[in-house]
Amino acid sequence: MTLLHVNLMWAIVLFGILLWTTACVVLNAALRRGMGLMGMVLSYGVLVWMLIDLPVVDALVTWALFAAVGGVLTSVYELWARRRYAGTGRRARPIVRLEGLVLWPAMVPDAVGLMLNEAGIIPADERSESHEEDTRRITAEHAAAGYGAGDGT
Repeated sequence: MTLLHVNLMWAIVLFGILLWTTACVVLNAALRRGMGLMGMVLSYGVLVWMLIDLPVVDALVTWALFAAVGGVLTSVYELWARRRYAGTGRRARPIVRLEGLVLWPAMVPDAVGLMLNEAGIIPADERSESHEEDTRRITAEHAAAGYGAGDGT
């Protein structure tokens, strides 16, 4: 069934891949890179299958819908992070990323993971902003206390 050139069956398939990849990335930090890559491969495999099975316009509009929603989600996180970390030395990332049309299957799980880290729903890990802040704070405390000054601690 197609609605406004968006094929609902293939949209459900893409959503399932995105949901599965997001769950794996968010819940298991050790699998983050591998699962992000696997989500990209699966998503592009589905795109190829869509291009074979659907009219080209329907396939591309369905794909672009997911890319746009993923871009909005990533942009919302970045705007929120810029406001939250203003003045902390956090390097600002671009709000609109044109490569998002290509990389959305990996960007969305990462943005969702960062949002859940920041909300305290899942524990912070090495990619979260709060972890970077904690690491700087802890490192500064150890340096101020004299730890790690070449004495083997």
